[in-house]
Amino acid sequence: MKTKLLPEALLAFESLARLGSFTAAALELACAKSHVSQLISQLESELASVLLLRSTRRISLTESGQKLLPHAVALRELLGQVRLDIEDTQQHIEGELLISTTPSMAQYVVGPLMAQFTKVQPKLRIRVDAISRFQDPVVENVDFCIRVGKVGDERLVGKLLGHSLDKLYASPAYLNQAPPLREPADLALHDILLSDDYQATRQWQMRTSSERVTVDLQPVLCSNNNPTLAMSAVAGYGIALLPEFVGDSYCQLGLLQAVLPEWYEKPTPVYLVFPHRAAMPRKYRAFIDFIQPALQARLSQDL
Repeated sequence: MKTKLLPEALLAFESLARLGSFTAAALELACAKSHVSQLISQLESELASVLLLRSTRRISLTESGQKLLPHAVALRELLGQVRLDIEDTQQHIEGELLISTTPSMAQYVVGPLMAQFTKVQPKLRIRVDAISRFQDPVVENVDFCIRVGKVGDERLVGKLLGHSLDKLYASPAYLNQAPPLREPADLALHDILLSDDYQATRQWQMRTSSERVTVDLQPVLCSNNNPTLAMSAVAGYGIALLPEFVGDSYCQLGLLQAVLPEWYEKPTPVYLVFPHRAAMPRKYRAFIDFIQPALQARLSQDL
């Protein structure tokens, strides 16, 4: 009797091999773990071969499983391409998009941009999760991450969008009554609003394109939250070192102004991160085409 391989079983095997756990595979396939296990057992029975080695900590492929995997991957990519070909015949881009980013990026940049994007693509349903912890877009079914500092691993595509610079900001009211501020050394005479990133050393490593100086600080307030520091600066309590996209948002409202604008600290790369896909749905292509130039315009490109 010829072997009859169910596409569902092959897709379950590919998902399990890629994600590394029955729980993650069941979540991706929207079924129970027991159903994934049943499909794998059926596939092993049809092929008369053990495909997976299971332990309490990890899943690994046998030699037979490694030989089967490229065929299972090809099936998933083929079915994905079929869906895309059908979607491309539709006039509208629609569906759901889940975007994950840091709280500051969500509040000051990504949230407003996504509100703008929905005007361009009104049939898309977009969710922006503001979360500080590192998210795995493969395991957690996130469509795109806008990630500060790092990409992740080889399963992910990372497009460098530019660099976020930390710069100095204060309110006009504070500067009108504070000592003159002509160079970084003058910061010793000022009230400092300090991010927790610098609390251990209480120093800023300020730089320009040609100079670098270390500034010792005596902060009047420390916080791990950029909006807290920004609003304290707006209230006139001192000078804050903020990501440029945060500080400039308040400058546009006339609430803050840049201080020593040629100096900055901590250039940090910002990436658009998403799982590698052989076929890219239209809604993903539309999102990338919109968000990439929009974020590049908000970030430094000259480092």
